[in-house]
Amino acid sequence: MNFDTKYLKNIICANNDNSLAIFIGAGISKSSETKSFKLPSWNDLIEDLKKELSEELESDYLKIAQLYYLAFGEYTYYKKLNQYFPDYIKPSGIHKLIFEINPHIIITTNWDNILERAIEENAYIFDLICSDTDLVKSSVQNKLIKMHGDFKNHNIVFKEDDFINYQYNFPLIENYVKSILSTHTVLFIGYSYNDINLKQILKWIQNHSDVRPPMYLAKFSDNRTQSKYLENHGITTLVLSEKDDNINQFNECYNKMFTFLNRIKKHDEPNIVKSKNETIEFVLNKLKVLNDLDGILLDQIQKTLSNCGFIFDKDSKPILEFYNQVLTGDLNKSKRSIYQQFVKILKGIDEGEKPNSDTIKIFEILHKARIKGIVISQDEITRQAVEYIPFLGYLQQNDKDSSNTHLNFNFSDLIKSTNEVNEIFELAFKFEQLEKQEEAYRLLEEGISICLKQRNYTVLFIAMFNRNVLLRYLKYSFNVDRAKYENIEEYNLKDRYFNLPKDLQLALEPIYNFIDMSFIYIYAYSIAEELKKKEDSKRIIEHGGFVFNSDIYKYSSKHENLVLFVLRNKIMIETFEEYRSINKQFVQIAIIRQIQSANISLNRIELFSCIKYIDYKELKLLLDDYYNYESEKKGTFQLSEEDENWLINIVFENIVNQFLNSHIPFNKFELYIENILFILSLTKHQSDAIQKVLILISKIISEGNNTLGIFQSINLFLGIQYNLYKTEIDENVLLKLIENLINRLIYKKFNGYEYFALTSNELSYLYDYAKKRKAIVKNKILIDKLIYEVKEYSVSNKIEISQSLLLNLFDISDNQIKEDIKAFILSIDSTEEPELYKRIVFELTLVIYDFKTLEESVVTDLEKYLIQLRDNKSFSTILFMFDSQIDYLIKNKELRVLDSISKLIKTAIASDKNSERFSIF
Repeated sequence: MNFDTKYLKNIICANNDNSLAIFIGAGISKSSETKSFKLPSWNDLIEDLKKELSEELESDYLKIAQLYYLAFGEYTYYKKLNQYFPDYIKPSGIHKLIFEINPHIIITTNWDNILERAIEENAYIFDLICSDTDLVKSSVQNKLIKMHGDFKNHNIVFKEDDFINYQYNFPLIENYVKSILSTHTVLFIGYSYNDINLKQILKWIQNHSDVRPPMYLAKFSDNRTQSKYLENHGITTLVLSEKDDNINQFNECYNKMFTFLNRIKKHDEPNIVKSKNETIEFVLNKLKVLNDLDGILLDQIQKTLSNCGFIFDKDSKPILEFYNQVLTGDLNKSKRSIYQQFVKILKGIDEGEKPNSDTIKIFEILHKARIKGIVISQDEITRQAVEYIPFLGYLQQNDKDSSNTHLNFNFSDLIKSTNEVNEIFELAFKFEQLEKQEEAYRLLEEGISICLKQRNYTVLFIAMFNRNVLLRYLKYSFNVDRAKYENIEEYNLKDRYFNLPKDLQLALEPIYNFIDMSFIYIYAYSIAEELKKKEDSKRIIEHGGFVFNSDIYKYSSKHENLVLFVLRNKIMIETFEEYRSINKQFVQIAIIRQIQSANISLNRIELFSCIKYIDYKELKLLLDDYYNYESEKKGTFQLSEEDENWLINIVFENIVNQFLNSHIPFNKFELYIENILFILSLTKHQSDAIQKVLILISKIISEGNNTLGIFQSINLFLGIQYNLYKTEIDENVLLKLIENLINRLIYKKFNGYEYFALTSNELSYLYDYAKKRKAIVKNKILIDKLIYEVKEYSVSNKIEISQSLLLNLFDISDNQIKEDIKAFILSIDSTEEPELYKRIVFELTLVIYDFKTLEESVVTDLEKYLIQLRDNKSFSTILFMFDSQIDYLIKNKELRVLDSISKLIKTAIASDKNSERFSIF
């Protein structure tokens, strides 16, 4: 092409910025011609009019049209013109290409309906403007303006009066077009140098400011005089000479125009790279749209660059591979050629050449996605990387990574030292993690204001998404004054996104797709499908089959990439079920992947996800095989020494501290405690590690505002540790835990859940462990205080405390304390207990402990209770307790008097398994 490519870049940039206007003249309509169909030219029309008028010498087109109108009238005038512009003309590839370029505005001086047909046939989103009324009604951003009217509206502009009265007939369109000329980069196509329509536009330009965006006229031949004239009016002539051999079109002008417009559509990718620096710049420009993100998804890299993929190494860190021969849906030969040139440059760098600053910038951006290098050679058959250039040696090390704070659950630093938006949003993210939503909301409002001033749109959209998340919580939370937020509206992210210029939309697309959840939905579906495949593979292996696995490290890498993307960009999506489900499925894939391994382990991101994104019950089901006593895999769950240290000394300690410092009931940190204790219970620990865990458990018991779930998770930890590993725990540590529980009762430092846990034996494994370790309670003063305190309880509460705590203490106390506990328990008058079944259980328990002999009244009460159940035709689970106690007494105490009652109870239990309604007799 005989023009500087910088002009083409200007046009492309204007289109990206949503400020390109394309003016279309009659020459573009000629592109719809075929070998068998020809459109008449303007000269043909004028000559026809002149012939009928017998005005062969007249050369003024407008005057000829005016004379024809006056001579033959309006009907004949329109009929004549209609003959030259039939309705059946089909759009050409050039017409479609103009719309695919998607300029902000298309303006045509043509009357034909070819452009409208292109819109209708291809569903292009453009408002058609043929009159001022259409302009007033227009609501779509992109517009096709027929500034000289059309036949359908009977308002074509052709004769002299039409041009003279244009400002009166089309006042709004005239002003609108003039404003476009003043604010948009303009490309004229399909106009001759002497086109009267172009001359009219030049007159408009003369009356406006000299400061305006550039204007270009595309031509097929060079006329230096005419070009100079146009240049004086601010229009640069672009002479089109390049032809694409792949375009099969008989018309050479068509080929040249199509080639030119196609370069605009494709951002001139095949032609802008002619040197080493241009190659590097090309790659960098592709990635720049992601640079404002602190973390980047692999999928975003792949979509932004296209024609590339990843190889996953043993450390689960991806290596970028630019495709050459691999067939993919996004195959682009010119782009692949550029990428191969870039790979050659990288080979030179790997051999010792110094990389320039743009190359380092590419490495830095890719490193944000955890990509560790780019393939520079590979095996052509297996496509495994033979050699790659690693980034690490070329990047400055930056130890400050906000994601580590969140992976470690460390939210202690809550001081805002600057007004930098990153610091503001990082602090807001921490407050949200601490469930201080109002503080987080205020910080987001402050940060959003700064982002708007700085036009930092990437961070702004994340902040607006986060604000919406917090606002929903604040409107419906019972922990805040909801009235303050009920009239505040959420940001409409969709409207704000689509109101941005096209180049900003392109830059923000990766983050917008994530926060509008479309990416998450697609990602969740794809991971669910992968999980199904892995489960199918698991079944094949379990039945003796063989499965080839070429993506062994892929999913752990993608999982880490996703989690770090969310943490580094501070996106408050962690409560969304879709996101939590993705993390759970990644963990499931990690487990299935190790089905043939002797032991199983999870990496740090997988452990983090187990703690944070998976419910306690689901986590126990997920890892059931590794602690279930009947499973062949029990005891095969392992932690590396490094991860064990991280979990206990950093994560668990931080979680416990945050839990103890929180004043919010049922805060999320108690859920994290349950999960991390369960994970820690599955692996064998050295004495120093188990010691630290128990210190933290002791801290929870003595200082925490605990829930039932906390006690159950502590109990399960102790039970699994003993059953799987017979872990040796110092008896003094166990006694300290028990004393902490007793002190909470003595000094009434307990909530309802803690009292229930203590009185329903939720820490049974603690006492069992103490018994196994032969721990002896010798602190008589402490037990005396406990008994003194319990004496003031109601009979029901005395019975509960005795059965759940005092009798457990009895089993592990010295003789003197045993006597004191026994004396107190025997002093309880169980006849005052209003619940018959509780009285029976208590009395049978005393017989089991040899505190009493079996009294006849207890047998009578048992019979009475069973009769009540029979009369009510119901079943009570307390029968299981009776069954267990009576079996023990018959077997170990030889109390045959209970035989008949035992049979009745067993019959009732058996009936319950076979019928929904039954009689126990």
